[in-house]
Amino acid sequence: MNKRLYGFLRVLIGAVYALLFPARADGTENIPAQGGFILVSNHCSARDPFFLGAHIHNRDLYFMAKAELFRSKPVAATIRHLGGFPVDRGHSDLNAVRTSLSILREGHCLAIFPQGTRSRDNSRISMLEGSSMIALRAGVPVIPAYIGGPYRPFRRMQLSFGAPVDLSDFSRHVDSATLNTATRRIEDAVWALKRGT
Repeated sequence: MNKRLYGFLRVLIGAVYALLFPARADGTENIPAQGGFILVSNHCSARDPFFLGAHIHNRDLYFMAKAELFRSKPVAATIRHLGGFPVDRGHSDLNAVRTSLSILREGHCLAIFPQGTRSRDNSRISMLEGSSMIALRAGVPVIPAYIGGPYRPFRRMQLSFGAPVDLSDFSRHVDSATLNTATRRIEDAVWALKRGT
């Protein structure tokens, strides 16, 4: 990550988004001040990583991006400078898992959108199990986030961060049943943040 570029764009994009997509972020006290953690959010638009980054001022976000975006060298270089790395969504991508664990070991924030695809109308889509697998292997806090899309200019957006998801009853030994239960628990924590639920 190029921290100077990231910091500059956070201020610039934050100013633009404050005008176009105003939001007051609720629950920012749940964002750890230090140490590795996973930020898990619903996914309604390609704007989501920028929206989250613009509202989390004390931590830089590293995030997975679909491998297709890295086919163009200039685009790939830009994404990497902003903390992104590729993930092959169609397969078990061990390189993406290793990169994720390394980022967390180094004490950074890893942002994941585990629905695996965007839900443009912001309807609930079952989350994939990769985020829970990484969380259990890394043993780091999982912070749920909810973005109240869709994005419409000058419409006030909801952005909420919840308390860490309790995964303490699971060991780091990951099996299919554990992954399924942990994933549903994380998913429920994200959607519980939606206003009116």
